[in-house]
Parts: sequence; structure tokens; C-alpha cells
Amino acid sequence: MANELQIKTPEMQGLVFALLLDGQGGCTELSREEVEHWKQSDGFLWLHWDTSAVDTKDYLRLKSGIPPLVLETLVDDEEDRPRCMSFGDNLLLFLRAINLNAGEEPDDMISLRIWAEKNRLITMRSDPMGFMWDIKRHLEIKAGASDAGEMLDEVLSLTLDKIVEAVSDIEDNIDFVEDKIMDTDEMDEDFMPKLSEFRRNLTEMRRYLAPQREAMEMVSRQMLSWLDSKDRFFMHENANRMLRIIEDIDSLRERAKINIDELTNRGREQMQQNMNTLSVLAAIFIPLTFVTGLFGMNVGGIPGQSQGGFSNTCIVLIVIGLLLAIIFKKLKWY
Repeated sequence: MANELQIKTPEMQGLVFALLLDGQGGCTELSREEVEHWKQSDGFLWLHWDTSAVDTKDYLRLKSGIPPLVLETLVDDEEDRPRCMSFGDNLLLFLRAINLNAGEEPDDMISLRIWAEKNRLITMRSDPMGFMWDIKRHLEIKAGASDAGEMLDEVLSLTLDKIVEAVSDIEDNIDFVEDKIMDTDEMDEDFMPKLSEFRRNLTEMRRYLAPQREAMEMVSRQMLSWLDSKDRFFMHENANRMLRIIEDIDSLRERAKINIDELTNRGREQMQQNMNTLSVLAAIFIPLTFVTGLFGMNVGGIPGQSQGGFSNTCIVLIVIGLLLAIIFKKLKWY
């Protein structure tokens, strides 16, 4: 089965695929030439473009009919912050989607640009988005959207589905590390870097997704002729779902921080325990060292020079050491 990772034929270039919806959940795939001859009376058209191709910008500027002011925003590589704006009966929507491509980090999110009209939907991305092919397959088996409102809702819903999957994967990893921390007192040197990486990923995701909730909420408030009450309800639910995702991200960030603090405290406690042990040993051996140093002086009059003096001295040192150990134990120094 074809997918976005396959090399596109020369005639397609920036156009990933073009689908003409039949209004009953199905579609017909169009060639580039058929796209250029499409008219609104032919039915609802969905165009999915690759923004990295020169042909994409050429088509948008010369043949799309999109207002110049909107077009400049749509093709500007720097303008990728999630937001929503209406222009007459049309909608401009920028979203962020999870990057699930091989060798990429999920928090390296992909910009998804959408221009929605009553009879046409244009979606644009710089990197492959697998869920767009899921939408295409739904249409191919006649189980997809039938109009502009349903198409927009499906794009938003599947975008959120992939975000939820990425957040759930991070949550599973944090759960695993957390269980290991709670079940054992031993320190694993890999736990701290893993938790720090999870927290960094979540922070990056939240930075991109925080404005996305507001953008999705604004979609439901747009007074567009092709959005009925049912469509607005689903758009509003998507916005609420985005809010719950952000709340989950905040919760996971806090859990990661708590576990990092727990590992840090355990490290400090272990270091403190080691220092206490060394302090006790030093307190025991300091007087013993003093005695051995005193008896090691090469001067006359040192007591214990008679036969058995060495043995007696060793016994005295052992007794002193044991007494000090007992005293320190009573004082709870160790």
C-alpha cells in the first residue's frame, strides 16, 4: 500500500494526494491535471500538500485562489504557532502534530497548516504524517467524512489521538521508573537521566500545545456556514480534550520532578550516611592513634616496657575502641 514515505512521481511533486469526496463517506482520487480542472460544483475536494516542495508554493500562489494576505501567512515558514482565524466563510488553522517518523523525537512536533472552505480543504505539512493516510483509508472504504465540517473534525481528532499516544508512552515509562524507585532502595544510575529526558520532552510538548487548545476552541466559535451545531459541538469537545492532554502533561511533569527529587534525596541520605560512618570511625581511631603514638616515642620512662607490655597495650586499645563504639551507638551516631 502506498504511503507518504514512498517517492512521489514527477507529475505529483508537492501534491501528496488529492481526493474528491462523494458526500457519502467515500472518495475518488484525482490526478494533478484533474485537480487543476476542479470546480466547486464537482464536489468537496481535499488536497494534501508537502510544503518542502517548490511546486506547492507555485500552486498556492498561482492556482489556489486563496487571498494574498492569507497566502503569505500560509506559506511563511516562520509562522507556525497554533492559531485560528476566519476570513469570510473560510478558515485558516495552524496546528502542531506529533512527529512519529523514524529517528525523530515526538516532541519535535510538525506544523500542520489548514485552509478550509465550504467545498475544499487544503492541508499542508513539511514532514510525513501517517494519520493523514488513516483518513484517506477511511474514505477509500467509504467510512470517512462527507463534508467540510466532518473532514475538519476528523483531522483534529486524529491529530489529538497521536498526541495522546505519545503522552501515554511517556506516562508508561514514568510509571515503570516510579515503580522501580518505590520497590527498591538501590540507586540505578539510569533513572535520573531517563526522568530528566521525559521531563524535557513533556516541557517541549507543552510549549507547543498550550496555544493549540485556544486555537481549537476558536474553531467552535467561528460563524461559518458549513459548520452546523453538531460540528461545533465536536470542535468544542476537541478543545476540551486538548485541555485534558495539557493537564496530563502538567501532571506527568510534576511526577517526573517528584521522582527526581526522591532520587536526589536518596543520594543525599546515602552520602550523609557514608559521612556519618567515616566520622564515627575517625572518632574511634583518633584516641587509639594518640595512644599508639605516645607509646611509640623513643624516650625513657614509657610505661609498659616490661615483658608483656605490647600485649597489655593491645588489650587496652581494643577495650577503648569497644567502649567508644558502644558510647557512639548509645548516642545514635550510627
